[in-house]
Amino acid sequence: MASALFFLDLKGKALLARNYRGDIPMSAVEKFPILLSEAEEESSAVPPCFSHEGIN
Repeated sequence: MASALFFLDLKGKALLARNYRGDIPMSAVEKFPILLSEAEEESSAVPPCFSHEGIN
């Protein structure tokens, strides 16, 4: 079951956000563009799902 759902634009700005259970901080979305760019630098193929500090 999803705890939170975020839709981002190409720059990583949150367009829509919904925190269903309150167990994920809303600031977690700020880390996603950084993690995505790091994954792109490390490999030419970025996995469709990845995990960071227990957040998928």
